[in-house]
Amino acid sequence: MQQTKTRTLVYCALLVALSALLGGGVSIKSFVLGAYSLKIGFGVLPVLLAGVWFGPLWGGAVGALADLTQALLFPMGAYMPWFSISGALFGVIPGLFFLKKPEAKPLRAFIAVATALLVTSVGVNTFLIVTLYGNPWEIIVARLITQAVMIPIHTALLLALDRSTRFVLVKLR
Repeated sequence: MQQTKTRTLVYCALLVALSALLGGGVSIKSFVLGAYSLKIGFGVLPVLLAGVWFGPLWGGAVGALADLTQALLFPMGAYMPWFSISGALFGVIPGLFFLKKPEAKPLRAFIAVATALLVTSVGVNTFLIVTLYGNPWEIIVARLITQAVMIPIHTALLLALDRSTRFVLVKLR
């Protein structure tokens, strides 16, 4: 039992590091309507995977810690803890979809990814950007278009990674 908890912790720590690197170092930052309000990248994918593989609690922890780590390694201004709460939701939401049946089927994976990205990226993060930074609400259009493209990509990658690592992670469930 202790070995399983330690392995889960190590895998989640690796997912935090991978998410921070992909989200902060390898993402494309975009300035919509003259203000930084959109980031295109794959930093959320390890958080989604943590939720699917280890459940909503671990997924939320990975999301919050990944956001904090990314803010420390790749600062873009003052740290706002509200975005860490949003990052936690990126892991909690898909984790709830896979709580009873951990096998990632295409339709359930698509709905989980779409729900997580639409609620957090389009909903919560847009609200935070508009409220905290004074950006116009029109940025939601660009964020919706971006997520319309990224949801199928994240779903395909999540399914591919889940299938390719199933033999390693089967002992952790």
